[in-house]
Amino acid sequence: MKPDDVDFLGEMVVQLDVTIRRLVREEHELALKLGSFRVQELKEFWNQELTNEEDAEFKRTLDYWEKILIRTWAHLSRAHKSRAQVGQTFMKLNSKL
Repeated sequence: MKPDDVDFLGEMVVQLDVTIRRLVREEHELALKLGSFRVQELKEFWNQELTNEEDAEFKRTLDYWEKILIRTWAHLSRAHKSRAQVGQTFMKLNSKL
């Protein structure tokens, strides 16, 4: 791998770490705003633990901040997966040295 590629991956790690920290702060702020009971209900929805009927009804009751929390969880999930992939790439590079 070229040095520019390694530099790019290093910068990607830094940016992903910043993004993850920001999203975790947002998640915490939203959870405080919504309350622990509602966040638990949202987690059940997020983890697809509801029946089809419950899921459909739950979607109808979502407000703006609840949708933002779910979106934040989706972004966090993608950021963590991307960060893990970059870390695995670095580990593969180090094992070849």
